[in-house]
Amino acid sequence: MGLAMADVHAAGAGLFYLERDGALPAVLCVHGFCQSSAYWAPTLDRLASAGVRGIVPDLPGFAASAATPGPYTMEGYADRLAGLLDALGLGQVALVGGSMGGVVAQHLALRHPRRLRRLVLVATGAAMADPGAALAKADATAVAPWDAEAVRPMVDGFFHRRPPDKELDQYRHIALAASHEAAVEAMRSNARSRTLELLGRIDVPTLIVQGRHDRARTPEHGAEMRERIPGARLVVLEGSGHTPQLEEPEAFHQVVLPFLLEQR
Repeated sequence: MGLAMADVHAAGAGLFYLERDGALPAVLCVHGFCQSSAYWAPTLDRLASAGVRGIVPDLPGFAASAATPGPYTMEGYADRLAGLLDALGLGQVALVGGSMGGVVAQHLALRHPRRLRRLVLVATGAAMADPGAALAKADATAVAPWDAEAVRPMVDGFFHRRPPDKELDQYRHIALAASHEAAVEAMRSNARSRTLELLGRIDVPTLIVQGRHDRARTPEHGAEMRERIPGARLVVLEGSGHTPQLEEPEAFHQVVLPFLLEQR
């Protein structure tokens, strides 16, 4: 479950991304809250092995794009990704979003529907179960120090089974690299985001993947989205928490890669 390596590039306004070259249509993967492109680097490696181009940005305010100005909102991120596709000369892509990146992916699908060929939503949902509690947590984060103690429980919660200490330290370092301002604004935007009643407008083939042991976005969140998105399919991975692409990479990619490769 180590972090794979890929080529690093930058595109406009300091937005960094990982990329592997290959055939089109490309696959764009979007990371979650206080994560980075490294969470999808193993997927890029597998796409490259299949001859498919893959791109994974660090969202503004996070990791190598920490200094990139906002807005740090779900809608703002969706528009920024559409701009990245323009900068790369890409018309349509298959879109993969995990956790908060899955919320961003929903907004991209709704705001820029012509940019998508396929959609994979991973460990995400279409509405917060308790927006008030999530906003209160964002308020508490805003006035607390942004330090190792702040990110430790958050990163630990990404996993059903604790990764080796060396890897866990890498994930914590990635989280701590986020801008405090971006983290708070993204938390507030994610708490307020509600796409549930709009999902019926998504008209591309959609696959939803949830981890059985995910405490943040449960299989029930996945079922809720499946019922709203026409023709969507839901897969629940029994050994995963909030990062199934890292926790069960073989099972995850056995489901997701054939779905993505169907676009060709």
